[in-house]
Amino acid sequence: MEPAERVFARDFAAARYTADSGDGRNGSYVVTPTGAWCRRLFIVGALTERRGSGDIVQARVADPTGTFRVSTDWQSPDAGETLRHIEPPAFVAVTGRATLIGSGPRAYATVDAEALCVVNRTVRDLWVQKTAGATLDRLIALEEVLLGGGDERAATALRLYGTTGEEIRDMAGMVRTALASVRPEIIFGDIGPVAGRDLLLATLEEEGGARGIAVEDAVAAGVRAGLSAREARRALEELLAAGECYQPASGMIKLI
Repeated sequence: MEPAERVFARDFAAARYTADSGDGRNGSYVVTPTGAWCRRLFIVGALTERRGSGDIVQARVADPTGTFRVSTDWQSPDAGETLRHIEPPAFVAVTGRATLIGSGPRAYATVDAEALCVVNRTVRDLWVQKTAGATLDRLIALEEVLLGGGDERAATALRLYGTTGEEIRDMAGMVRTALASVRPEIIFGDIGPVAGRDLLLATLEEEGGARGIAVEDAVAAGVRAGLSAREARRALEELLAAGECYQPASGMIKLI
């Protein structure tokens, strides 16, 4: 699977063109003004709005530079169910397909979510740092094209948008704005893998109560803790199999 690109919301929202890679692969890339070629994206930001039901759920995810349009459909049912369990505002990480709807000035870019989960502020800050680095690398490539060098993808982006040196400096300012939102005390060690079963168990210990909790509420609690809906259901099955909890009645879960 092709690696997911990192771009800021302002850059992605300004995308108006697609381009073929020329390598014989199917599909085209959404090309952004900073020179990102996007088939798949990895974004992290604040879920500020969610609407829709059933297979189609739409959302807005904000980073320090702007807002991404995010949607789920029948092709990614786990992402849709997970999104329905998350109440804004919440920090989320989204991996999905980059899509450009329409053409010309009225075109707009969206992220069709393939996977989605709740994260914390530290994950958001680390994403901003890494996305800033990737964006600055692309801006340097654009400047090299203006000076007569650069690679083919940067040259294509420059030709599509007619980018000037002043606009490159303005986009560098966008990066500075994003970095200004990162907490100075951020520690990389704050992030570590936690087994889904252990994460759900700790969450149910806090939210289960003496009378237990409905299965769907347990899944929702797992989603709020950072699992996808599918992962939460799998973790719940593992806890039942391990004897950590039981079902006192149909549709209910209670810890031992």
